[in-house]
Amino acid sequence: MQDSWKVPFTIASTARLVYGLGCVFAPQHVAGRLAPTVRGADSRMNLRGFGGAQSGIAIYTLATARQKAGARSALLLNALVDGFDAAVSTLEIRDRGGIDAVAAGGVAVNVLGLACWTTATLALR
Repeated sequence: MQDSWKVPFTIASTARLVYGLGCVFAPQHVAGRLAPTVRGADSRMNLRGFGGAQSGIAIYTLATARQKAGARSALLLNALVDGFDAAVSTLEIRDRGGIDAVAAGGVAVNVLGLACWTTATLALR
């Protein structure tokens, strides 16, 4: 398959887009399950903003990963985002003084994302 290198980009970006749109359009449903609990308009707005950023990254990746040059740029963006998000979730675990499902999930999902981007890097070679 000539374009098999596109598979990890499509899978990871689709997952990021679904999660991002969920945060934008259904923050009350996502909160407490896949994201921090939403208490009030400001925290709902923050979750929607996060979802908007995730959606933008996903759409950028899907649009630019059609060619290998664009895929490399999108790969770097996604790896940086997942790396920083994993670090942020790790800091949150430290500051909370223990592991809870949302913070641990934040680390796990982003480590899974980094594994996907590693696979994408190998596929581009």
